[in-house]
Amino acid sequence: MTEKSLDVVSLGEMLIDFISNEGGIPLADVGSFSRAAGGGPANVAVGAARLGARTGFIGKVGRDAFGVHLASILEENGVDTRGLVQDDEANTTLAFVALTAEAKPEYVFFRHGTADTRLSPEDLPLDMLGETRILHFSSVSLTAEPARTATVEAVRLARKAGAFVSFDPNVRLSLWQDEGSAREVITKAVGQSQLVKLNEEELSFLTGCEEIEEGLTTLLQFGPRLAAVTRGAQGAVLARPGLTVNIPSMPVDVVDTTGAGDAFMAGLLASLAGVLRDTGDVADLPERTLREFGRRASIAAGLTCTHLGVIPALPRQGEVEKQFIFYQVRQRGN
Repeated sequence: MTEKSLDVVSLGEMLIDFISNEGGIPLADVGSFSRAAGGGPANVAVGAARLGARTGFIGKVGRDAFGVHLASILEENGVDTRGLVQDDEANTTLAFVALTAEAKPEYVFFRHGTADTRLSPEDLPLDMLGETRILHFSSVSLTAEPARTATVEAVRLARKAGAFVSFDPNVRLSLWQDEGSAREVITKAVGQSQLVKLNEEELSFLTGCEEIEEGLTTLLQFGPRLAAVTRGAQGAVLARPGLTVNIPSMPVDVVDTTGAGDAFMAGLLASLAGVLRDTGDVADLPERTLREFGRRASIAAGLTCTHLGVIPALPRQGEVEKQFIFYQVRQRGN
C-alpha cells in the first residue's frame, strides 16, 4: 500500500464568492460585493491545513484571472495543488452571496458549463488518491457530468487504497434537476462514506425524520460509521452506532455564518487525521474523544463566524487550541 503522506484530500468545487457589502438585504437588492475564495471542499482543505493537517485539493478552475487567484490561495495555505487542473475552455465558477438579517447566506450560482463541472476521470491524480488518509467530497460535484463520474471514481480509488471517506451532502436543490434525483444520488454517496456531516434540514431531507436522534439512527443504517449534525447556535451532535454526543456552540458575535459548516468539518477531519496517523483506525471512538473532537470543530466554526467570508476567516491551530484550553479550564471550574 502507498505511504500515506497526506492527511486530507478534498475533491470538488473551488470558486469565487462575491459577498454582499450590504448586510441584511435580499440578494436582488445588493449593489456592491467583495471577492472571496470559496467552495466547500476547498474551504475544508484550507481549514484543515491551517489546523495542522497535511492537505491536498482535487478540482478544476478556469485558466483565467480567478483561477490564478484560487491557485495562489491554496499554495499560500500549504495545500498540495497537484490535483488542481486549469481548464482552457471554461471559466472559473462564480457565486454571489447575500447575508440575511440573521446572517444566513442567500446564493446565486454561475455554474452552467463552468470549470468545476468539467472535472473528468482522466483529470484525477492517482498518486494523491493513493497517498491520502482521508478523502473528502460534497454533493455539488455530483450534480453535473463529467464531474459526477470523476467523483464516484475518486471515491472508489480512495477506498481501494484504504482511505477513510468523508462526505458533506451540502444540499443545493437549485443545482439538481429535481428533489427525487438529488435524494437518490446523495443517499448513495452517504452509503459510500464513513463520515457524513450535515445540518438539520439536510438530515430531514435524506431520512424523512424530524427528530435528530431518529434521523441519525436512520442515517447510520445507510452505512457511515460516524455522523455529525451542525445546528448553528444550538451546537452540534456527533453520533456513531451506540453513542450520541451533544456539542455546545462557541458563543461569538456573529458577522457571517457562511462556511461555518466547512470550518466544523475541517476541525473534525484534522482531529480524525491525527488518530489515523497514530492507529490507522477511528472505529469505536470513546465518548470523551468524540467530545474533544466535536468541541475543537465547534470552536473552529465559531471563530469563522466572527469574520466576513470563508477562507479569509478560517482559524489557525493556535487560535482553536487557545479557546479549547479556556473551555477545559471553565469545565474544571464548574
